[in-house]
This record gives sequence, structure tokens and C-alpha cells, in this order.
Amino acid sequence: MATPTMRKGVVGVFFVVLPLLLGVKGEIPREGRCIWYGLGDKNPQKYNAYLNAAYDGPAKKLTDAMAVAMLSEHCPELVEEIRLPDGTIETCCDPENIVSLVASLNPLESLLTTCPACGSNLRKSFCYSACHPQQSSFLLPTTLYETENQTSVFAADFIVNESYTHSAFDSCKSVVSPDLNLPALDVLCGDAGESCTPEKLFSYFGNNDFAPFNITYRWATEDLEGVSNIYDNATLTMHPFDVPTTPCNTSDPAMHCRCSDCLPSCPAVPEFPPPTQQKEPPILSVDALALSLALAYAVVATAVVTASCFWSKVDQRGEEQPDNTGDPGWQEALTAGVAKALRFLFSHLGRFAAQHPLPLLALALAPAAYLASQGLHLEVTTDPLAVFASSSSKAMQDRLFFDSHFGPAHRTAQLILTPKNYDWFNVTLGSGKTYRFGPALNSSFLLEAMALQGEVEKITGTFEGQNVGLKDVCVKPLAPQADDCLIHSALNYWQNDPGRLQEDIDQGTEQFAEHLVSCVTNPTSCPGSFGGPVPPYTSLGGFLKEGEVSLQGARYTEATALIATFFLDAPGNESALGPVLEWEKAFLTYLKERTGDEDLSRSMDIAFTADRAVEDEHTRESLEDLPVFLGVCLAMAVYAVLALGGVSAQCRRVFIESRLGLALAGVVVVAASAGTSVACVSYLGSATTVFVLEVLPFLALGVGVGNMFLLVQAWQREPRQEGESVEDHVGRVVGKVAPSMLLSTCAEALCFYLAGRSWNIGFIASFGHHVAFALALGFLLQLICFAALLALDARRIESNTWDLCCIIQGEASAGAKEPNVSYVIFQQLIGPFIFKDIIRLAVLLMFTGAFFVSVAFTHKLDIGMERSAFVPEGSFLQKFLKQQDDFLGVGPPVYFVMTEGYNFSDFDEQNLVCRFSGCKDDSMLHVIYASSKKPEMTYLATEATSWISSYLTWLRDFVGSGFAIGACCRLDADGDFIDTSDQFSMDAVTTCLQPDDFTSGRPRPALFPRHLGDFLSDNPHGSMCPSAGHVSFGDSVEILEDRAGYPFVGANYFAAHSARLGSSQDRVAALDYAQKLGENFTRYLQENSNFTKDIRVFPHSSFYVYYEQYLTMWADTGVSLGVSVASVFGVLLLLTFDLASSIIVLVTIAMIVVDMMGMMFWWNISLNAVSLVNLVMTVGVSVEFCCHTAYAFVTSRQFTKLTRAQEALATVGSSVFSGFTLTTACGVAVLAYAQSQLFRMICLPMFFGMLVIGASHGLIFLPVLLSLCGPKMNRVLSNEKQKGKHLESKKDERGGHAAENNDLTATKAEGKEGAPKNTGGDGEECATA
Repeated sequence: MATPTMRKGVVGVFFVVLPLLLGVKGEIPREGRCIWYGLGDKNPQKYNAYLNAAYDGPAKKLTDAMAVAMLSEHCPELVEEIRLPDGTIETCCDPENIVSLVASLNPLESLLTTCPACGSNLRKSFCYSACHPQQSSFLLPTTLYETENQTSVFAADFIVNESYTHSAFDSCKSVVSPDLNLPALDVLCGDAGESCTPEKLFSYFGNNDFAPFNITYRWATEDLEGVSNIYDNATLTMHPFDVPTTPCNTSDPAMHCRCSDCLPSCPAVPEFPPPTQQKEPPILSVDALALSLALAYAVVATAVVTASCFWSKVDQRGEEQPDNTGDPGWQEALTAGVAKALRFLFSHLGRFAAQHPLPLLALALAPAAYLASQGLHLEVTTDPLAVFASSSSKAMQDRLFFDSHFGPAHRTAQLILTPKNYDWFNVTLGSGKTYRFGPALNSSFLLEAMALQGEVEKITGTFEGQNVGLKDVCVKPLAPQADDCLIHSALNYWQNDPGRLQEDIDQGTEQFAEHLVSCVTNPTSCPGSFGGPVPPYTSLGGFLKEGEVSLQGARYTEATALIATFFLDAPGNESALGPVLEWEKAFLTYLKERTGDEDLSRSMDIAFTADRAVEDEHTRESLEDLPVFLGVCLAMAVYAVLALGGVSAQCRRVFIESRLGLALAGVVVVAASAGTSVACVSYLGSATTVFVLEVLPFLALGVGVGNMFLLVQAWQREPRQEGESVEDHVGRVVGKVAPSMLLSTCAEALCFYLAGRSWNIGFIASFGHHVAFALALGFLLQLICFAALLALDARRIESNTWDLCCIIQGEASAGAKEPNVSYVIFQQLIGPFIFKDIIRLAVLLMFTGAFFVSVAFTHKLDIGMERSAFVPEGSFLQKFLKQQDDFLGVGPPVYFVMTEGYNFSDFDEQNLVCRFSGCKDDSMLHVIYASSKKPEMTYLATEATSWISSYLTWLRDFVGSGFAIGACCRLDADGDFIDTSDQFSMDAVTTCLQPDDFTSGRPRPALFPRHLGDFLSDNPHGSMCPSAGHVSFGDSVEILEDRAGYPFVGANYFAAHSARLGSSQDRVAALDYAQKLGENFTRYLQENSNFTKDIRVFPHSSFYVYYEQYLTMWADTGVSLGVSVASVFGVLLLLTFDLASSIIVLVTIAMIVVDMMGMMFWWNISLNAVSLVNLVMTVGVSVEFCCHTAYAFVTSRQFTKLTRAQEALATVGSSVFSGFTLTTACGVAVLAYAQSQLFRMICLPMFFGMLVIGASHGLIFLPVLLSLCGPKMNRVLSNEKQKGKHLESKKDERGGHAAENNDLTATKAEGKEGAPKNTGGDGEECATA
């Protein structure tokens, strides 16, 4: 007699879903007979197991009504097949066999309750083999057990077709046992567990410790001829068992399996286009856009080269002909009128300031100084939410809704512990399966980690003189019945108790490993001290390989890091947040000290963070960089003082003509304007951010010093005329320069203001408003104060007193003044060179070529910003962020929020949302579940937790059993809910609902909300009632009341986890998919709901508010830059009324911005909020480089475009270069020493780029373009110039204007070609005005 092999079944691994379905059809031949009938002897090799009595004969009629009923209930397919025409059935089993069969089917059916098709397919092999009247056609007895009384079948072979076993297996692949929360096949397959196959499954069915005797499954695809018959010498023909199976996604509602148990039943996972555009298709392996741009450039270059042959109208003397012929039009008259009006206005204002310098200085600077001093006491906004998030974004509105209905999301403090010098190890459990364990689960390391976590739990901070411990600020899910903190940690598998962990270790490695495997496989079996499960994907790290995002098949035991997350309260008001912030501060301080412990660092590596860490590190970084930013301002001020002061050619007058005092006073005026703007804008309600304080002085000082250079160098080039007073001289110079300053100030201020208004991101709006106000205020203060200072300085020089020491008298001047160095360079070197025809052609080709190249790469810019960019280099957060990306298996939680009003009481409405038996396949939770199976596309790693499923389970607990004392929902004698965590309550007299209150397992609609509040407040009852809702769903549902006081479900949410998100692009894509999924859910519910047509579903996660801006980054960038450039164009057109020059400036600034974006690509700078601010700054800086030159060209009195461009470059361009350009360059040079990641990675290279690109375009390309395509000379101004010369010729005396004209004429002769012929005429116009 053969002895069968015995194996034990073990409950194994975590839930895995694999999609596949098959349906097969077949039949059993009618010529078979029985091989057994009735029960036989006890199996001598198994405890309390009976064999079947051997019987070789026809089937017998089953007459026992109860047996027929039992067989019909559990084997309906068999009964339907074998029922005779008269309604009776003949079987190979008697009532005792049927009772034994039902007893063996009950565990199977309990595992497969959620998938009827699977249960039906698997039980057919049991039902047909036990009772089918032709069982001998596929069952072959191989061993008989003979006793004195009877013969029994001891072993048999089951000949089966693989089409049946495979299709039955496939229908069960995804089924999860609702009680064990495990894949059903992992349990049914015994030791095979995760590696279950059809062959292993059915082999285990026939040969296990619980089978009464052994049945060996043998697979065949064709009939087997000549098989020996153990009952006689005849041979048999065996027909492989092959019966129809039902696919799990069948349309039969009685057999249909829900989505979570049958992936083919799941709705199609919604597919949405990615948030960023794909690259252009290649043409002959060349990028389509690049090819198009190359062709466009070829056309433009050909046109430019062709036009260069005709662009100069040259007369017989070889000089360019004047373009002031003909009568002026209305536009020229308007341009001249505006120019003269502005010159008249500013001349008188400058003269007034020069006449009353001290009173005006006092009136202007005293309030400015007061406001600036008040600005020092303003609170700087450092909250990342207020600085980097848009207040009007959809994500922000969703966040506000979430916070107002469920409270702010919990704050967290987190540890990542990585073992050092610990090895991997293998453990073979009692089931025979070997598990590989990572070093993080080494028992010694766990003890060390437990000790460190215990130290953290004892950390105390101090708030208002009181000690603040973890239990004072942590989230307590079991409160008020218990005060255990919510801590997600693998150490909570032992309830954070070192004694329990040590006890487990002392019982041996196998027992320790068995406990770990059980906890990571079924977390509900190992509730943490806070009363709820600890998901392994939030408490273990490193179990996924690089690039993996799916948790399907995750081997948690191979963890290489432990993750401990402490959940802290997040009060809605700032005053209550103080204790939490202080504990977080103590937490960070303690961990910084512990990471320096050499003994601890030898065994583990520690990375840590808390919610306040980013803000703290940003503040620390700003304070550390404060000397650098002060150095930037100092360097710019020192350059301004030295450059503006100048050095006299006469040594004895060095201290008289230095103008150091004037420069210092001018810098003070600029600083006062910046400080005043901070105070004023803050008082007006705009937040002041660190970025404003760092960049505003830099920008304001650069623009202010540039304006001072324009005024001072114009003063130097415009000597006093004979008989002209100092006041008139100041007025004349201010009248000439101030209109250009007004033009650039209005353009820049409007540019920054509109850019700030177009984007509601905190620091962008704040920066735009502050800069706009600072520029406008700086212009007014400079116009008044600097004019007064210029007059005072002129009088000092006239009196020959020393600069900065007015009591010392020097010697009078004995010679002509030396011209400004930068003016000479631009007039005699740069101007003549770049205005050569061949050089102008080269400039156009080179700059347009750079523009087309930049366009080709601009669209390839990455969008987003990595989190590490916000963190100082060398900060502990850099290490944490890296380890978080390396080790964490999931990303942040995602909450799918439903607004209030949805009728959850109605069954049909429930079916649109839920994920249990009877729910629609395309319900909301089914779609989330299906989406979580494709995390690489959906960025969802887990299914959503469902409060409604747990609520129904909680309500049904022990209903109708008579065991009310242990039920979840139990009532006392007064009918009141017993809200206690006691495992058994002797006060309970009944369950909350009775069996008649349920329909298909759901409470009747009127009863649905009755005990929902009790469910949400109920804690688990010891080891009983794990479905109690307080721990997991306490804040998930808002309960409202109607006018009659009847409760109904308000806003509620279902929580899932996003997949691990490494890069900024991953977070943007995750946000994009979740929002589109929410829009799909909203449409679905609105279209199918019978009650609530205005329901809305939206996703919410902590990072959404920071990354939503990147979904529309290109559009928003286009709007911001478009508004900025258009504002410059509008201001220029409004103040000059010259369309041609305005368009030329517009084109030049657009080219600068595009070239900057091309530079960003080459320097790997992504497009984000910070780089966008720098692009807006580029527009503003371009105004400084372009508008002054363009205005000087438009108002020039020279007769040709070339000479007007030469004059504009020499007079204004030189001042822009020596003023704004070099001043800003000094600041950028010092800025290189900043430690801020944002400045080093983004701002510094972009500042450098905007200087180089802006200066080259403004001082080279723009003058060349104006000399070729600029507007004609304003004939109104030309006629006034001719009239002035005619009047001058009649005068006998020599004026200062003639001397100036002679000087410039002589300079022209020295400079050969390219120098301006005449800069005169201004004096006549000023006098005329």
C-alpha cells in the first residue's frame, strides 16, 4: 500500500492581481460508471479522515431530500447536468459523501465569496469527482485499502485536460480573500504561495493534509486507451475531465466578479495626453522645427545680404544723403510736441530743484528715510505655501476646501534609517518556503532602531515656558480612550515596544521571521499601538529596485531601510501651532546632534526632516548669504562712486572735481527709494519675501546708478553756456535726460507690475509690485534729489572747495575739461567700427542667426524645479531628499474628495462609487483600483481606502448571531450605542441593525446614515472589530443634518498613495493625471446620479499647489512675457508716438528674451517660476539697454539715420554701458559667492546672460538696426534746428553752443567716419521752449 506525501498549507504572501480569463467547453462521456459509493474505513495515515467505499457499478438514485438540497446548493452545475427527465438524479455519492463534500467546500467558498465564477469553476472538480455518475471515465482508482468489512479507495488518479485547469485558474488569479486580505490562490496553493500555477494548485487540492485521501491529478489532452482497471483485468479508456468554465468577467450577474477580483471586469484605465508636448516629428532624421528654422534663416540671410547692396543712398561725395526732406506730417508734429513738452516740464522741474536744493532734499528724504526705517521691522514671509504657490490656482482652492471640511493635513516628522555593516540573510519557514531578508530587518539593527525611535519619542521642546513632548502634539487616533501617537514604523509591528521585539527575537529566528512575514503580508494582523495597520510600503524602504514603481509583487522582506513617520497635529490657527513648531525644532536639533555620534554612525545612517525644516533652512541660507548680498550692493555702490566721481587731469583739482560726495548721495537716494518701496508695498498688503529683499536692491541700484550716469555724463557733455546760471544749466540737462528716464521707468515699472499681476504666485507677485514701486519712486527721488545734489555739487566746484571736505579751498581750473572715457571709446572706437557696412551686415546675420538657433532649442526646455534647488547645498535636507527618492516605495497620499450632497443612502448611488459586490464595474473606486495597477502611467501606487466598505462591514458584524456583546455596532438596553473599546461589552443587548434591515448585505436607505457617526467615532475592540472607523476614517466623512435634523453624508474623501515620484516631471505628470481623473469622475457621477447633478470630485495632495503652475507653464510664460513686452511697446509708443522705433525696440527685446531662453537650454536651466521671474527681469533690463538709445535716436537732430545712430550710441550708449552695465556686472561678480542653490543654479547664470545678451543687443544690434531701418528724422525738430542756426548766424556774440559745436566737429574729424556731425541745437530749443 502506497504512502502519500503530506504537505501543510501556509497563509502566505501579499495581494497580487494578474489579468487573464479563458472559457472552455467540453463534456463527459456517458458510458462511465462509479468507482466509489458511500463512506469507507478510516484513513490509517490521516487523523479523523475517512476513505470512500470502493464500488464498481452504476450510479444510484439519490432520494434523500436534504442531501439533494445540499448538493443542489453547492453543486448546482452538476445537478443541472445529471438531472433525469423525471426530475430525479443518480449519483456516485450517498448522503454521507455529500455532507463530507459540503464540509470540504465551505472553506473554499469562504475564500471566494467575492468572485462567484471562480468558486463555481474550482468546485466543479470537487463536485464532479465526488458524485458524477460517470466518474470512472476520468477517475482511476490506483490503490485500494482492504479490511475485513469492506474495501475502500485509498488513492486515485484524476485525468484532467489542461484547458479546464488553466481556465479555472485564470478566473481566480486576481481574487482576494476578504477575510485574510490575501490572494486566494496564495492560500489555496499551499506551499507554492506566490509561485502558484494551475498544476501546483490542483496537485495541492488532491494531495494535502486536509484531503481524506490522495488524488493525483494527471494532465492529458487526448483519450487514454488501454488503461488498467484495478477492479478487474479489463482495460479502460479514460477521457480527460473537461467541463465548461465561466470567465470572471461574465455578463451573468450571478457569476460576475468585481473589479478587484477580476481585472478583466475592471473599466479601462483612462488614458490622457501627457502634460508636455512631444517633440516634433523628424524629417529625414532631422528635427522638423530645426529644419524649418534653418530654411527661414536662409531666406532672411539672403534678404539681408541682398538688401545690403542697396541700403545706402550715396551721393557723389560718398556721404549718406539726409532724410529730412519734405514737409512734416501729423505724427512727427505729435512726436516733437510731446518731446518738447516733456523737455519743458523737466527743465523747469530741474531748475526748481536746483534753486531750492536743501528744502527739497529734506522734504523728499525725510519721509523716505522714515518709511525705509519702518521697513526694517516688517515681517518677511517665509512660508513656502505663501511664497511658491499661486493663491488663485485650482489646486489652492481645492486645498482650502479640504482644510475647511476635514482640517489641515497632518504635519510630519520623518526618519530614514539605513543600516551599515549588516548582511542579508535567508530564513526557511515551517512551510518550507525560504525568504530573503534585507539588512534593515536584521534583529540587531531593529533593536538599535527601536532604541533611537524611543529617544525621539522622549524629545521635548519648550513653548511659553512649558515643556512640549511628542504626546502633546502628535495625532492620537484612539483618543480620548488612549493617547498612543500615530507612528508609521516597522517597529510598530511590535507596538513600538522593545520588550515585545526582544521576546520575538528570543523565540528564535524562524519565529521572528514568521512574525515579520505575517505583518508585511497582512498588516491588519499586526495593528500598531495606535490601533490601525502599518502599511509596509510606508514603513520599509529599498524593497523596490531603481526605476520600479509598482507594488505588485513587492518583496518587502528585502528592505534595506526603515522609515519612521511621526504624525503631528496641524491646528488651523497660527497661535495653536506654536507647540508643534517647537517640538519640530527640538526634533531637528536632536537629530543633528545624534548624526554626529560616531558610535551610532558606525551602525546606521540617519536622514531626517520635519515640516518646518525647509522654511528653517531657507531662512538660515538667507542669513548666511546676507553678507554676500550686502557685498553685492557695496560693490555696485563703490563702482558707482568711483566711476561717477572721476579723476581730474589737473592733479591740484583732483579733490575738487572728484564728485565722490555726489555719487555717495546718489547711492543713498537709490537705497532710500528701495527701502521706502518695501515699506509702502508691504503696507498696501503685498507680502515681502526673501527673494524681494535679495534681488530688489540689486536691480534698483543698477537702474538708479544707470540713471545717475545718464545725468552726470550729460552734465559733463553739456558745459555751461555763457551767461547761463547753475540752476538753468541743471534744468537744461535734466530736461534733456529726464524724458528718456521717464520712458524707461514707465516701461520697466509697468512691465514688472503687469507680470506680477498676471501670475498670483507669492514671490512673483510680491517681486513685481515691489520692483514697480521702487522704480517709480526711485525716478521721482532721483529727479528731485539728484537734481538738487547736482546743483549743490556744481556750486561747490565753482567755489573750488574740496569734495567731502568743503572747508578746504582749492585752486581754480586752468584748462579745458577732459571728455568722459566711455564716451570717447564709443565715439572714436566702437561707433566707427560697428557702423562700417560690412560690420553692419555681419551684425545682422550673427544676431538673427543666434535668434533662430535659440528658437530651435527654446521649446526643448525642461519644465519644473527639483526640490533640492530649494535646499542649501550641504544641508541635512539634501541627504534626506536623496534617500527619500532612493528608498521610499510610494509617494505622498492622494485624497479623492467628493463635495457634499451625494446620496449615499441609495443603492444605485452607492454602486457608482463603491468597490464591493453589486457595485458597477466602472464605479469610481473600481477605476482608482484599476489605475493603481498601472502606476507607470497613472502614478497611483495603491487602491483607495473605502470608508463605505468598512462601514457596511462594521454594521454587519455579528448581526443575527445572538453574540451582541462582541459585535462592532452594539446597543444597550436603552437603545444607545456603546462607544467603548472593550472587546466584549456585557451591557450590549442587541446589534444596531437586525438581519431584516439589510438587503443584499446593505442597510436599507433610511437606515444607512443612522450609525455613521458611531462608526466614525468607534475604536477597534481589542482584537475584535478591526473595521471600526475612528482610526482610519475619523476625519474622512463630514456628517451634516437637513432641516428636520436627519443626518446625511457631507463632503468625504477616499485616500490612496501616489507612486514614488523622483523628478519634478513625475510630480507634474502625477498631478495632471489625478486632476483629469477627478474631472472624469465628476462627469461620470453627474451623468449617472439620480439625485446630485452638481457633485464634484477632485484630487488633493500636499504637493499639488506647488506643481500645478507647471501644467500651464508655457502658456503662462507666454502671457507674462507677452504682457511685459507689450507694455514696453505701449509706453514707448505713447511717449514717442513713433511706430517704427517702437517696433524696432519690440523686436530687439523679443530677440533678447528668446536668446535668453536658448541660453537656458544650453546651461540646463529649466523653465519654472524663478527662471520666469528672471525672464521678466530680462525684459526690464532690456528696457535699460534699448529705450534710452531708441529715444535718443528719435529725438536726435542729425540729418541721417547713420549719424543719428552714431550720436545715440556715443552719447547715451556710453552712459548705459558705463552706468547700468558695469554697475550690474560688479554686483553679478560678487553674487557668485552666494550659497543659495536658487541663485547659483538659476539666478546667477541668468543675470550674467541678461547682461551679456542685453548689452550686445542694446549697444550693438539696436544701433545698427536703427541706422538701417530706423525712422526718418523728425522734420519738425529738423526745421527748428535750421531755424535756430539761422538766428544764431545773425548774432554777434559767441555762445556756448558754438563752442560745443566746434568741439564736436573737431572730434568728428579725429574720428574719421561714423562720428556725429553735430550735437548742437539743444540750447536754441531750450531757450525757445
